[in-house]
Amino acid sequence: MSVMNYATGQTAQVGDRVLIERGRTPGRVREVIDADADLSQWNVKEPGLMIEAAPFGLVFWPASSPDAVVLVGREQEL
Repeated sequence: MSVMNYATGQTAQVGDRVLIERGRTPGRVREVIDADADLSQWNVKEPGLMIEAAPFGLVFWPASSPDAVVLVGREQEL
């Protein structure tokens, strides 16, 4: 299992509020996919984040592109 980090070095967590698409689309991290069982369950080939973002629904963002997902806030900050 590996740890998923944003480009800032902060660890990704379920519930994080994020921006994708160069900051144009807000979303929320639904799943951090980093274990072999997670890869199989979500049918993806590399670790990443499953993000809920309207109007797309669920969007997979691979760990190889951490700079494409920007952390905006965390649940506990509400």
